[in-house]
Amino acid sequence: MTPHGTRAVIIGNGGSCDMMPPEFWDQDALYIGTNRALCIKALQGVQLDAVFMRDCWSSLWGDMKVSRRYNWGVWQKSNAYKVGPAEQRHTQCDEFVRWADGWQYEEVRDHNNEAAVTKNPSVVIMAANVAWFWGVREFQLMGVDYSGGMAEMEDGFNVSTGYDARYDKPVPCGVETAYRKMREAIEAGGGSIVNHSPGSKLEAVEKREWLA
Repeated sequence: MTPHGTRAVIIGNGGSCDMMPPEFWDQDALYIGTNRALCIKALQGVQLDAVFMRDCWSSLWGDMKVSRRYNWGVWQKSNAYKVGPAEQRHTQCDEFVRWADGWQYEEVRDHNNEAAVTKNPSVVIMAANVAWFWGVREFQLMGVDYSGGMAEMEDGFNVSTGYDARYDKPVPCGVETAYRKMREAIEAGGGSIVNHSPGSKLEAVEKREWLA
């Protein structure tokens, strides 16, 4: 059964996840994780309603043994609703979605029963578009840093992703553009979105300190 709600916290894998007080993880909202969220240490004990993967489980760490352990030992065992890309069916999911131009306001399914979501460079954007179908209109981003390192992972997973150096660089223009278009689409549809990630370099979404 797909989740449903009007508010959601969409969680990237940035180190800002480690900085939030326990109250942040106890809101009346859907908690939607992405990629490695299931083994972020700060999220242990947090019930994730859904988890998203934009690419494939095999690309999550530089060490394939770690990626395999996550896929079979964590991802597949999770009770969260799982969503992945239709073009890569290598990851076990409850639902696959396909890419389309522009933000998708309506859930339109094709002959494979796959809904279209906006083409994107970020799994967070993918998750937000699907959450829109679930009734979410108030979005909070967490762990969407594009700076520093990743959140601290559980033992056995706190190793290099293979992409660490990219976070020392400016946020790519294409990423900023994609987030800006997402924000504009959400606001045009009557919704709201803020980025509560402390230290985030992303400029396209309003950065706002979270207050309990």
